[in-house]
Amino acid sequence: MDNETLLRRMEAFDPELSDLLLSALDRQCSTLSLIPTANAVSPFSAYLKGSVLGNDFMDHHAIERRSRLEKMAAQRVKQLFHSGHAIVRIGNPVAASRVVFQALAQPDSTILSFNLRKQEVCTGELMTYTFVKFGLEPDTLTIDFEKVRQLALSHKPRIIIYSPVNYPQSIDYERLRRIADESGSYLWVDLGQNAGLVATGFVPSPVPYADVVTFGASDALHGPQNGIILAKEQLASWLDKAVIDTGHVSLKKNVLAALAITFREAATDEFIAYCEQTVKNAQALEKGLREAGVNTLCGPTTNHLVLAQLREGIDGTKLTDNLAAAGLMVKPEKLLTSTEISFPVLRLSSLDPTTRSLKEKDMLKAGRALGKFINSPQKEADISGMAKTVQNLIEGRPLFSEEWLPDAEAEDKSQDMMEKMMLYWNT
Repeated sequence: MDNETLLRRMEAFDPELSDLLLSALDRQCSTLSLIPTANAVSPFSAYLKGSVLGNDFMDHHAIERRSRLEKMAAQRVKQLFHSGHAIVRIGNPVAASRVVFQALAQPDSTILSFNLRKQEVCTGELMTYTFVKFGLEPDTLTIDFEKVRQLALSHKPRIIIYSPVNYPQSIDYERLRRIADESGSYLWVDLGQNAGLVATGFVPSPVPYADVVTFGASDALHGPQNGIILAKEQLASWLDKAVIDTGHVSLKKNVLAALAITFREAATDEFIAYCEQTVKNAQALEKGLREAGVNTLCGPTTNHLVLAQLREGIDGTKLTDNLAAAGLMVKPEKLLTSTEISFPVLRLSSLDPTTRSLKEKDMLKAGRALGKFINSPQKEADISGMAKTVQNLIEGRPLFSEEWLPDAEAEDKSQDMMEKMMLYWNT
């Protein structure tokens, strides 16, 4: 059964669900997203996740009984990030975070955390932890490492957590490692949407310095949604036990296969080129915003992230709704500091536009148009003008550009594979 016939049958059988599918497709094709967590999945990964591998039953309660696919995915991600140990069987980053707490923290542990990151995942039995915040200094928007050191020596935290998800700069991981050693703490870095840039060397890697590194395989790596844990070898047994104790039996083979090919893709020249373009596009977006009179914080950016400051009096929620009406998806947030002072911003990313094949000139245009809109009265004419700009930028653009797909020489096995797939559909 070909895809067209299958879709027609599904539409006749379940029109309500089919409408949702078509609506999602229309929305993704007709809008441009600057939200950091929005990015298309690689066609290789998407195919494997929807493949016949999803039919295979797995019941691996013990780490020692890992399947060939789980071992393959774990080995590939270890090689990609040069890590001693890797866990790939967890379904999402929140669950991965809870595994790390289970393995490394103790009841009533103190956690020293950048902007109190990971406090949001501490529910139930993990609510006993005491979180202490460190953050950016409000006058410099940089981290005062001596202040962090004093906090660590004073509180003796069990874990120090750093996550750069809202910070477009690289930090000195080696210095943070020394602070952790001096205070007797574990160092945990959550990469968020920087995972791809770390894997390809465009931003510094925390892996040589951190005890644990976590991230998801989606967004930055174009893979399926799941949670990855990298760790030093000496912590492997603790983390593996916590995985089992928290009920993570396994992922199904289709997801493991999608992960395995994701990590293979991330080592290709095409993905390296994608990451290089991502940084260039973020810098172009930032330049466009500044040319339009919008201040950006913590710049110039060195990764995928741009923080557009919203001047006093602008309602971030209303601005976001108006931009959505024009087909541009953004996310309003507050840039937190070590004090009560915060800065309202739009947290913008070049990840998805780069996946759709936009280049520097496009992102410069997007930045100028967005900056002009932010400073406009946001009337119907402004929304209409922004919508025209968005449509001009994305017209004819794919959700995933073929230029980022590895172009390897294939052996002539495709006919044999197709014949076997036809047997699956009984045709």
